[in-house]
Amino acid sequence: MSPKSTKSNGNSAGLLWTLDDAYRGPGHLIRRLQQIAVAIFMDEFKNLDITPVQHIALVAIRDRPGLEQQAIADLIAIDRSSAGRIFLFLEERGLIARVTPKSNRRTKLAFVTPAGARLLAATARLIRRAEQRIMKVLNEKEQRVFMEHLGKLVDINNALSRAPLRMRVVKPEVERLSAAE
Repeated sequence: MSPKSTKSNGNSAGLLWTLDDAYRGPGHLIRRLQQIAVAIFMDEFKNLDITPVQHIALVAIRDRPGLEQQAIADLIAIDRSSAGRIFLFLEERGLIARVTPKSNRRTKLAFVTPAGARLLAATARLIRRAEQRIMKVLNEKEQRVFMEHLGKLVDINNALSRAPLRMRVVKPEVERLSAAE
């Protein structure tokens, strides 16, 4: 990659970032890989009318029943407005139920419905296959190293995200909800 001089355009760094630089740069390549991953997901999940983010939200709700919406959003690193749309979609499809506890009318606790549990059971094989398709061009050692490096980049840069992953320990209100009703 040979940087071009930009003395005439006033660029104080003296280098112009080019399309060739973009093709070799981590930001563009990560964005492209994400596009590819979504395309593979959508191919595997065709006819199921669910996106990757909706799917991980459903998984999180199943795995952490009784948490409120913002706690789930924090666990999967999505912003508040996206979470609202996702929860509404999942609720309208009958995949989750949101329950308002008597002890706190300002919050809603999320639970997977039987239909949501059936969908997750039916898609377990599909998500594994999608992940394998993304990684299949790498041998086992390359996959391990890639995932270690990818995890490191994400962990170190987490705080820079508009919606950082927050894996705080949150106690679900399931027991209190059951006792109150």
